[in-house]
Amino acid sequence: MALLYPWATKEYLLWSMSLGQIIMYYNLGMDAKYPKPEDEKPSRLKHMTVDEIKKLRDEMRQLGLSEKKAEQERKAEEQKEELRKKYGAIDG
Repeated sequence: MALLYPWATKEYLLWSMSLGQIIMYYNLGMDAKYPKPEDEKPSRLKHMTVDEIKKLRDEMRQLGLSEKKAEQERKAEEQKEELRKKYGAIDG
């Protein structure tokens, strides 16, 4: 606490302030020292139900897997094309 307020020694806090005052000064000091970014957007997840979050998570997983699969298929096709150029027709 003394790092935030030079007057807030251990003895002063113990003998002169209530717990509520100490917590209030601590919260105010932390807000002043570490302000919240201005561009912070409120989270949509705060207002969603558990079922909605699970549905969203499943959709994101499915999209991620399908994108990975498409990327893998594209790489495999590129490798086959390189082999076709090098060795001719390789599909049987």
